Amino acid sequence: MEQTLVLIKPDGVQRGLTGQIITRFEQVGLKIVAMKMVHPEQEDVDRHYALTEEWMMAVFTKAKAKYEAEGQSFPFDDHKAYGGEIKRGLVDFLRSSPVVALVLEGEMAVSLVRKLVGATEPASSPAGTIRGDLSHDTYALSNAQNRPLRNLIHASGNIAEAKNEIAIWFTDIELHKYEHVNDRVQYDPKWFLPE
Repeated sequence: MEQTLVLIKPDGVQRGLTGQIITRFEQVGLKIVAMKMVHPEQEDVDRHYALTEEWMMAVFTKAKAKYEAEGQSFPFDDHKAYGGEIKRGLVDFLRSSPVVALVLEGEMAVSLVRKLVGATEPASSPAGTIRGDLSHDTYALSNAQNRPLRNLIHASGNIAEAKNEIAIWFTDIELHKYEHVNDRVQYDPKWFLPE
């Protein structure tokens, strides 16, 4: 089974949405194998938001496309400048108050969680997603206010990223193995066969 990392960010915790968010994951059959509330250390957040070329280009491209689609001029010319600015804001934001860190496990957990969470920009997230239902922030507003998006959650983008991020936030001993009803009901091929 795949594992993925979810961080309920300070806006989700401070708005009292932690329970609703966790419920969404449990309702689709994901198993919580680790969970804790932490006030993040600078070093952990720095490692979490590594300034790779790929990450900087991805955040730059996504935000620029959104601006252009709305007929607005994007305020940054360079993906490295934008990536550095975004990282500084994200580090400060994640360190501003406690976050709830979770490791979820299940079939295709990474892509399932990404689907449930919705688009990075809450205003672009469809109804039915966590961000679409519980937030409405925009790139334009967050950039105008010189702050990160208040989009409630971080969710790992792929399997390799999930493995790296889980290792930042949890030790091996904090990852639990236990039988969950969905281990049988959803994944045991013989569970619904007649006896």
